[in-house]
Amino acid sequence: MTLWDDVDRDVARIVLPRWGKVVRVDEPVPWQVVDDGGVPVEPIHGYFRYFVASGHATSSLRSYGYDLLRWWRWLQVIEME
Repeated sequence: MTLWDDVDRDVARIVLPRWGKVVRVDEPVPWQVVDDGGVPVEPIHGYFRYFVASGHATSSLRSYGYDLLRWWRWLQVIEME
């Protein structure tokens, strides 16, 4: 049994909203995923801080940001907190 067994969704009809964006900032963590109000999405920003603090190259963050933005949009659509 999975978390969504009791939810009937036609996933082929789901369209992700154009919510949020990935932006370059002049900070130690040079990329952020922000909501429509320009506020960083905290779970993603926290992951990015951990990523940089662990010694990983910041050049990967932009790509990860777009992936995580799509994932965050998906979570919004299926109403997962």
